Amino acid sequence: MTLLPFRVDVEVPVDNEVEDLFVQALGGGPASIYWDGSWPDVPELDLEAYAKYEAVQVVFNSLDLDGELPADEHTVFVHLSKFGDLPRAEWLARQAGAEVLGESVLGR
Repeated sequence: MTLLPFRVDVEVPVDNEVEDLFVQALGGGPASIYWDGSWPDVPELDLEAYAKYEAVQVVFNSLDLDGELPADEHTVFVHLSKFGDLPRAEWLARQAGAEVLGESVLGR
């Protein structure tokens, strides 16, 4: 089965259940949801919010950003400023009870 590249950009209210509907509709194919915005200030790390490059991306049924490495799991990518921000990434992971597992991908 050949999958066509297909991209849809939609802005929806935060309280909308579109994420659940999206996951139900996609089945086992690769796809992603990308939320952008601004991470909060982290005074204890002397970090201020910086929204230009910051986002969370959940990639479904794949291990990579582009959905080219099929998997039976989902992968969460945290996008930070183009300058890299490992302390913020580690802080964000701790907020979710997790840890940073991979290295940054520059130029993406």
